[in-house]
Amino acid sequence: MTNQSKFCPHCGNELKPDAKFCPKCGYAVSAATADPVQPEPTPTAQPQPAPQATTPTGKPTGATGNYFNWYFATLRHPSQALPGTNRFFGLISLVVEALLLSLTLVILSQKLTTLAIRSMDQYAAAELSRVLNVNGLIFKTGLTLFFLIIIGYAIYVGISYAFRRIITGETQNFWEFLNHFAGVTNLLLIFNLITFLLGMITGAGNFSSLSIFLLFLVPANILLSAAFIFIIIDDVALPRMDKFYTVLLAELALVVAFFIFGFIAANLVGGSIASYVESLYNSAL
Repeated sequence: MTNQSKFCPHCGNELKPDAKFCPKCGYAVSAATADPVQPEPTPTAQPQPAPQATTPTGKPTGATGNYFNWYFATLRHPSQALPGTNRFFGLISLVVEALLLSLTLVILSQKLTTLAIRSMDQYAAAELSRVLNVNGLIFKTGLTLFFLIIIGYAIYVGISYAFRRIITGETQNFWEFLNHFAGVTNLLLIFNLITFLLGMITGAGNFSSLSIFLLFLVPANILLSAAFIFIIIDDVALPRMDKFYTVLLAELALVVAFFIFGFIAANLVGGSIASYVESLYNSAL
């Protein structure tokens, strides 16, 4: 008990220290003066994981099934591998790049053929045009170039994948590696598209006009070589072999592989052309 005066919370009448009820209004003072119920402690908020990076459409970066979202993401950050990407996106990019390049070379061959026909006499020009149209030589050349370019890309990817495994000592999923390689080289698709469009609008009046769009093939080759080197040594903290010697050996392997490939292709394509010319000669006799 305490000698401190207290008052009725209902009517304000002064009460005795040990009073349980107000004598004036009968209010139960003991219930009002009891200790209030303590609220349960609020649980401490658990830290939430950092939100995953998303694309402008709100989908997780790299995990989207939209090829164009992935393509533009690689243009913004070509050096970053995007996890969760569809395994065929990289293959699609390389095939489209090869298709545009082969179409560009077909356009070039058509324009060179036009220049050659213009330099001939009327009878020879008409005969050459007839032969080319009937046999579809330009179409066959384009199809051959497409497959040769695809094989060239396969050599780049295969050698870079092999040396990537050598320098890291780790087994990486090939399709993930292919997507990363294509992501680094996706800028090539823009170069090839510009070159193709320039070939479409460039006249065949003289060779100097054709050389304008050929200049765009130079940065494309530089970009492909830079991507080949970058993809091998990118983000390798503890290399099993010095990075310089790894790149040097990879470039050597690339030169040897393309030398062998060029030798085989030249013999196959050259033999086909020789057989074709021989058949034309025999038919003319």
